[in-house]
Amino acid sequence: MKTSLISIIIPVYNDEQTIKQTIESVLNQTFTDFEIIVIDDGSQDSTWQIISSIKHDKLKIFSYPNAGVNRARNRGLSHASGDYIA
Repeated sequence: MKTSLISIIIPVYNDEQTIKQTIESVLNQTFTDFEIIVIDDGSQDSTWQIISSIKHDKLKIFSYPNAGVNRARNRGLSHASGDYIA
């Protein structure tokens, strides 16, 4: 039976303290049929540098000017290719 792909959308804004741990936590799951889409919503700290330093084939990162968390989630949706969205 084919497992469905899950798209995990993570909007971030000035989240340098926890974003690396968040991404690594998802990457360390035993379930493997997922993609992580991180949307940097115009962070002014080192968030972008941190997420862009993480290299993994399941990770997609994008940066946009700040427009709020709802817009960031919707932008993430536009990049999602999963059967389910989280």
